[in-house]
Amino acid sequence: MGVVPTRCLDGAVWNSHLSAARYDPRVGVSDVSYLAIARKYRPATFDEIVGQDHVTRTLRNALEKNRIHHAFLFSGARGVGKTTAARALARALNCEKGPTANPCGACPSCLEVGLGNSPDLIEIDGASNNSVDDIRELRDTVRYAPQRGKWKIYLIDEVHMLSKGAFNALLKTLEEPPPHVVFIFATTEANKIPETILSRVQRFDFKRIPIGQVAAQLRKITESEGVSLTETALRMIARAGDGSMRDSQSLLDQAISYGLSETKEERVISDKAVVDALGLLDRNVLFEMLEGLVSGAPDRCLAAIERVYEFGFELSEFTAEMLELLRNAAFVRLSPGARKFIDAAPDEMERLDAITRDVDSEVLSRLFSAMLEVHDQVSRASRPRVVLEMAVARLASTRPVQPVATLVNRLEDLERRLRQSGGSAGVGGLKTPRAPRPSSFMEPPPGSSVATTPHAHFQGPTASAQPTDNAPPPDPWVSFQDQVRAIGSGALAEAEPRIRDVRLMLLMNTSHGAAEARRQALGSEISGILSRCYPTLASIEIVPPAEAKVFRERERREAIENDPAFKRVLDRLGASVQKLTLLNEPEG
Repeated sequence: MGVVPTRCLDGAVWNSHLSAARYDPRVGVSDVSYLAIARKYRPATFDEIVGQDHVTRTLRNALEKNRIHHAFLFSGARGVGKTTAARALARALNCEKGPTANPCGACPSCLEVGLGNSPDLIEIDGASNNSVDDIRELRDTVRYAPQRGKWKIYLIDEVHMLSKGAFNALLKTLEEPPPHVVFIFATTEANKIPETILSRVQRFDFKRIPIGQVAAQLRKITESEGVSLTETALRMIARAGDGSMRDSQSLLDQAISYGLSETKEERVISDKAVVDALGLLDRNVLFEMLEGLVSGAPDRCLAAIERVYEFGFELSEFTAEMLELLRNAAFVRLSPGARKFIDAAPDEMERLDAITRDVDSEVLSRLFSAMLEVHDQVSRASRPRVVLEMAVARLASTRPVQPVATLVNRLEDLERRLRQSGGSAGVGGLKTPRAPRPSSFMEPPPGSSVATTPHAHFQGPTASAQPTDNAPPPDPWVSFQDQVRAIGSGALAEAEPRIRDVRLMLLMNTSHGAAEARRQALGSEISGILSRCYPTLASIEIVPPAEAKVFRERERREAIENDPAFKRVLDRLGASVQKLTLLNEPEG
């Protein structure tokens, strides 16, 4: 009938592209019109299916070992090869040499499957044939033997669209079909299929195809078509296809049709032609945005945003692309081994390496976190451009945060210099200065009776006994301790003193001591001792251990934040205290 087998990209015999011709059995193939790339280069064998090795390997082994199940379920996203794999399986089952993992492609059965007119491959659209009556009709026909091959194969596409009654009518036949029948179900929503059906089939989940594998297949197609595209352009198309080979091939077809109008002789499709034809985002804009972010150049970022907005591209899609680019940039700087997880063209890898050469991976991680927050805001905002521009302004006006390792090195260097100059070394090495524990009260400055400094250094009032010119002033706290011990109030003597306003605060260390001290403080003798040692104080406050702990931590925090040496360190580093974590002081 004039049908001549042709060759696939890898040389395998293939006739499936003839299915687009209007076929007349009297005159053979006639009026062959242009075939879309997605149909022209549709795989016919397991070897040609890209990105689904876990499926094709299992099916090949089953065919070679003659372990052929009676029902299969192929599930996955659109355009990843479900129906193609089903037809390849049908060809392998009914080939004259079959069942075989490598069908000849030349026998009548193989040719009929490729042409789509095999009497033993019944393809049913589950979306339009989903009633109980349709399944009953199918159930009545399964008992008839195949006309040419060894198996009668029923391929039900979008099987999840069948009604509940149709699934129930199919159950018995699916569980115990005639020996010559094989069912193949294809679906994009396996979760909608009843468990009673899933338990009776072998399930194969098709994955989204990686960008690199899609781009490699598109490269073979362009070479066969005699057109030329750059690796960047092919990856742009593959990325836009979102893991679907069929979608990517359709986009390639569209780009070629647009680009050839500009270069009729050379048949070279430029990157700009691909961007314009498919409405994709120019990758150069993304890299300009990245360069502006890492170099602190807001004008470059704002110019990139303006280009995206004028082109009409969704800003939420732009920020999503920026998240992927920032992720790749962080992996470039993270470690040499992390680069293998980046799916990018070689020229993009070189550009990422050049942009981030002097940037730490921790800085890129912070930029990613900031962009992730911006992406969420832009996706919900009624005026996404304003939100994105103000986010860039905020990032540009914020001082760049230096890596922790750099800060540690600078602090250690500052500590060494302070020690050499005789200054305090308690700030360096990320150590917090310890607030001194007062064991006595110092004499207040002239003209004051009570000192109420907010830090750990407390000064007490003037004692009743005036010091001589040569003798030091008596310590009121020592006198208080001696007198309360003399009357048997040891719990008060073991407390830690503080003065606030006109009261003496005693910080207790144990709950038992706190209860005893509270009882003792109510006695008239204690009041007399207080008035003699501290004439300006009116009362005693007993602070339980839990509250005393909080009080001490607040003292230490205030002492650290107001320490002049610590402030000098912050000024030198251009830093500020966001959160101060106190380490437990060692005993003694």
